Amino acid sequence: MTLNKAKGRMFRSVGWTFNPIAGCTHDCLYCWAKSLNDRWGKPFEPIFREAFLKDKMPNDGSWIFVGSMGDTFCSGVPDEWIYKLFSFIKKDRSNNIFLLQTKNPGRLHEEDISYELEEIKDKVILGTTLESTWDDVSDYSKAPPPYERAYSLINKKRDGFKTFLSLEPLAEFDLEMMKIWIVKISPEAIEIGLENYTNYTTKPSDEKIIELINWIDSNGFNYVLKENLQWLTQKGDYVQNLV
Repeated sequence: MTLNKAKGRMFRSVGWTFNPIAGCTHDCLYCWAKSLNDRWGKPFEPIFREAFLKDKMPNDGSWIFVGSMGDTFCSGVPDEWIYKLFSFIKKDRSNNIFLLQTKNPGRLHEEDISYELEEIKDKVILGTTLESTWDDVSDYSKAPPPYERAYSLINKKRDGFKTFLSLEPLAEFDLEMMKIWIVKISPEAIEIGLENYTNYTTKPSDEKIIELINWIDSNGFNYVLKENLQWLTQKGDYVQNLV
């Protein structure tokens, strides 16, 4: 079985991970999956494991995180692989929802990919990562800048797609801009966490993190904190209603 039960530091909003396409060309220095391959002495270039598309989905109503070990829509992935993935999702008869998470959501607007994506709109949630609001994150990532990711996902939300946000690893950001993006994206869920294994990003102040979380909570967005922010639950009145 090519599905894996989600656990540990994986998104808590999902039940399973699924990696028919693995690897990535964004070269994010903080990337856990890339660091694993580095330790194993393996390249992290995209690969297609077409045999995974023969797997049977669990039919348990959970989210299936597609591409936990890479980025399905990075520039190094051929369109053909994406079309085969979409065809698999289209034919799937389970009650699962597929989370398509990418730091390159602009690719979702390319004509052919956008057309194919419309065919599976009811089966997918489109997600992106916003670790910051700054224009330039090139010190630690070759992915498109966060503002491009945000507005690409905003436009897919306007097209009627469900959305998801990962604010991890949360780096220094502009609070008001982040609020605007979250409102416009209106995600089904938000995951919030800090850099886990490395120290490439600039950590926001505790006060700013708490203010963001309180605002997210007071505006009714579903959210969860990753393990490295669980200490906030000990802050008493500083955090209003952590889940």
